Amino acid sequence: MSQNLTANDELVSDVVACQLVIKQILDVIDVIAPVEVRDKMANQLRAIDFSAAGADPVTQRAIQKAIALIELKFTPQESSTH
Repeated sequence: MSQNLTANDELVSDVVACQLVIKQILDVIDVIAPVEVRDKMANQLRAIDFSAAGADPVTQRAIQKAIALIELKFTPQESSTH
């Protein structure tokens, strides 16, 4: 890993690393957390007040993606191979 990366490449690398860690955490939560806990996780994110000062579009989009990820991960799917 002696390759020199641009600042943008490094940022993308950080995002991918975070996504991989989040995937692992979601897999654990899927096993140990009851439905009520998972619902609470999504509801807490939905309750964030975007009218507060400093709520930038990037943060808003990140929260929307987090909600979608939680709901996608924990919504039972008939074609699931779990």
